[in-house]
Amino acid sequence: MKRTLFALALIVSGGAYALAQAPVAPAAEPTKAAVIAPVPDSPGQTMIEQDESAMSGHAYSYDPAGRRDPFRSLLVREQHRGGAERPPGIAGISIDDLVVHGIWKTKAGYVAQIRATDNKSYLVRAGDLLYDGEVVRVGPNEITFRQNINDPQSVKPFREVTKQLNATVKQ
Repeated sequence: MKRTLFALALIVSGGAYALAQAPVAPAAEPTKAAVIAPVPDSPGQTMIEQDESAMSGHAYSYDPAGRRDPFRSLLVREQHRGGAERPPGIAGISIDDLVVHGIWKTKAGYVAQIRATDNKSYLVRAGDLLYDGEVVRVGPNEITFRQNINDPQSVKPFREVTKQLNATVKQ
């Protein structure tokens, strides 16, 4: 076993010696076909270049790519709805602002009459979209809504709201 390894070491070292002693031909000029395109920079290299440009006084821009702003608090709610104008009709009615005035049974199912803050009546069916949710189910005495919640502390992004037909309003 030792003789085999020794012989193998001599062959390898002898081959390396023979290769080292062989005359080296000068490198040929690269042809156009042999030119290799430059490899694109790695993500780490682009980050280093951005840092260097930011330190040298160039403006730095952050590309969020659909992510939230990391410097905005998750505990503060956004009040974007107050100033924005709502769309007209059913799409602009908030679930908290409507009152149920009637429910009718038709061949296609139940239809509910609701009154919004603009003092107009609208007819809604299951599946209709409202400003902050949608109508889930219209029953013989009640309407069930799925209201979207914009609260980062909430486990579910929505809540079920049920409004009765002849609900008494306490003032």
